[in-house]
Amino acid sequence: MPVKPLEGTVEEQAAQIYDLAAEAMAEGRFTGAYHYYQEIERALPGFRDVPELLAKANYARKEQRYLLMGSITGAMILIVLARLLGNNNELVFLILAIFGLALGFLLVAGMYRWLGRGPD
Repeated sequence: MPVKPLEGTVEEQAAQIYDLAAEAMAEGRFTGAYHYYQEIERALPGFRDVPELLAKANYARKEQRYLLMGSITGAMILIVLARLLGNNNELVFLILAIFGLALGFLLVAGMYRWLGRGPD
């Protein structure tokens, strides 16, 4: 995707970045959106609803990271347990990895909701 240079006044450039951030949020690219909102906030503090959106993007990127790490950890734990129990069947490893990914994801998602984490 070609990079389009920003044009216009600072406010117009902030509006262009704001649109990029909204697109990133809609696509689930929360870290990118967070950085876009940070740039806007540095250049024009309080621009539109950027402070609220910055908090939402920060929450979403952290949640996404925790869910990913929980999923990977769940898969690793089940694979290591299978190996320690003497399993050498690759199909069993694959099934346990998939089950571990889902289990890790669900556990972290449940813990995240149970702890009441949310955008501040």
